[in-house]
Amino acid sequence: MHAATMVPITSAFLAGLTGLFIVTGSAAGDRRLVLAGFRPREVLAGRLGVIGAATGLATTVGVVVSGGLYAPRQWIVFAGANLLIALTYAMIGVLVGPITGRLGGLYLILLLAFIDVGLGQNIMVPGGPPAWGAFLPARAASRVMIDGAFTGRFDEVWYLLLGLAWLAAFGVATTAVFGRRTPTARTVTNGRRRNPVMATGGTRRSPQS
Repeated sequence: MHAATMVPITSAFLAGLTGLFIVTGSAAGDRRLVLAGFRPREVLAGRLGVIGAATGLATTVGVVVSGGLYAPRQWIVFAGANLLIALTYAMIGVLVGPITGRLGGLYLILLLAFIDVGLGQNIMVPGGPPAWGAFLPARAASRVMIDGAFTGRFDEVWYLLLGLAWLAAFGVATTAVFGRRTPTARTVTNGRRRNPVMATGGTRRSPQS
């Protein structure tokens, strides 16, 4: 039981750090890409693709290592639930990064993953997971994960839909935050208006031409 329940804690923390470090490390590059003519949603799609690939890799490693100690009854359900938790925390990392920075975000992601997945969804405490854990984003996907780990039939459809809803909500919030951040690429940090054509190395044409 311990081997199965440790996977989401690890994957949530690593995925959150992935989102945090990618979004904070690529801010200047994203602005330059927007200046060069890329649309903000195209830049965001590229960043989310990198975050998704790294999250999938971390989750795969965690599931494989855990499977060597305890083989879940439903591999696909177990792996999918862990990936859902990891992707949710990757989006949380993207949201936290612009607010706290790297160092503060690192500690915050560690704290959130431990409180939510490690404590709020812990089935090994007396009486089962605490009631307050139902208000945290990992509850729904954790129920799906437990179902896949210890039962032979999937019957947590409602919690699967709820977990997907959490992920979609964080995805919408991430898109909104990214959209508010990228327009600053059109201005210089000292407040002067910048010509996008000159910023990309082109030549400005006169109105007569």
